[in-house]
Amino acid sequence: MVTAWEPEGLAEGVVLEPPAGPVAAAGATFVDCRLAGAVLTDADLARTTWRGGGLTGVRIVGGGLARSSWRDVVFEDCALAGCEFYGAVLRGVTVRRGALDSVNLRGARLQDAVFEDCVLRDVDLGGASLARVSFPGCRIERLDLTKAVLDEVDLRGAEVEVARGIERLAGAIVDTGQLMALAPALAAHLGLEVR
Repeated sequence: MVTAWEPEGLAEGVVLEPPAGPVAAAGATFVDCRLAGAVLTDADLARTTWRGGGLTGVRIVGGGLARSSWRDVVFEDCALAGCEFYGAVLRGVTVRRGALDSVNLRGARLQDAVFEDCVLRDVDLGGASLARVSFPGCRIERLDLTKAVLDEVDLRGAEVEVARGIERLAGAIVDTGQLMALAPALAAHLGLEVR
């Protein structure tokens, strides 16, 4: 059997050992696996498939996770910084108490996902598709929604700052306070002058 931390590797139902060195596991498959307390720097995890299981206390810095697929995976107390998740698919994913900083999710598809008590800073969702995604208790700063498509995206209970693509909030659910906070940016986008 091929080990999980190799290209096209396979791991099923195991607790993954944190890798000793750089990870080059493009195309690997992880089924019902757990990874805890690892720091992955510049990891090549492009086109990996993750089904079930979870990551706890994992830091991924500068990771290449383009076109990866995540289904029913739980991230707890994880931090992702400078990661390339473009074209990724996240279905049924739960992220609790996480931090996403300068993460590229351009063209990604997020469906039935929950981000709970997270900080999302400079996250790029340009061209992404989000359906039934919620962000309770999150702080979202400088979000890029350029060309994104939202369907039943629940922003209630989150602090939201959109840097680009404010017009792409169609399909989002916000509360009255959030609408008031977004009003100046919406008015500017529409060319409204408030006197």
